[in-house]
Amino acid sequence: MNCALCGGNKKSRVRMLGFNICGSCMEGISSTPVAAEEYDHYKDIIKIALQNYIDERVESRNKPCSI
Repeated sequence: MNCALCGGNKKSRVRMLGFNICGSCMEGISSTPVAAEEYDHYKDIIKIALQNYIDERVESRNKPCSI
């Protein structure tokens, strides 16, 4: 599976909110200072992933049951 952040085909280390993050990107996320420019990039990607995760859960609850 490709990394959702860099698109690389590295072995996934973390699966978060339904997407894969490679070890390099996870290291970047966990070590980037809040004041750094990259922080906003990571924050925006995680916001999108969280919204997609929520939308999928809401959508699956609203589907009619097939009996």
